[in-house]
Amino acid sequence: MYFSVDTAHRFSHKDCPSPCLYLAADIATCLFERFGDKAYSQQKAVAQSLWSAHSVSAIRVPEIHVCDLTNAKTLSAMMVDLSSLMHNDVVTPQAWGLAIQRHPAGFQAIKFRSRFNGKACLAVFQRDGMERRLRASLLGALSDNDTAVEWLDGHKVILY
Repeated sequence: MYFSVDTAHRFSHKDCPSPCLYLAADIATCLFERFGDKAYSQQKAVAQSLWSAHSVSAIRVPEIHVCDLTNAKTLSAMMVDLSSLMHNDVVTPQAWGLAIQRHPAGFQAIKFRSRFNGKACLAVFQRDGMERRLRASLLGALSDNDTAVEWLDGHKVILY
């Protein structure tokens, strides 16, 4: 598990008080979220060294207080346009990530949809001892994972 503040990430504004750990509901969505931009910007190619440096884990998340950006009522109350959260330019989602982290409700995560396949994702904040409350089980290297290999094949992504 790796929490970070990385300005290339969707909800990770440089001024965020807490680093984020990004999770997805399934392996294919994780792969889209991690490699999708790189694969599509490089004509469906990912460096073998980058692929080899990654593994897959199952992470059990306890009950937490979540700002649910997959809920239409939440988006309406926030007066946020969903397309601004899904855009390649991460300036707007990062501003929302910062605002959500600073909100007095004390959210511990943001639930959002992958812009690649619409499936559920979670940006978990490293606060309230969260890193000690998550339970991870290493499933193995991407190259040894059938679902990951099928993702490469199914989306015609090559390793170079």
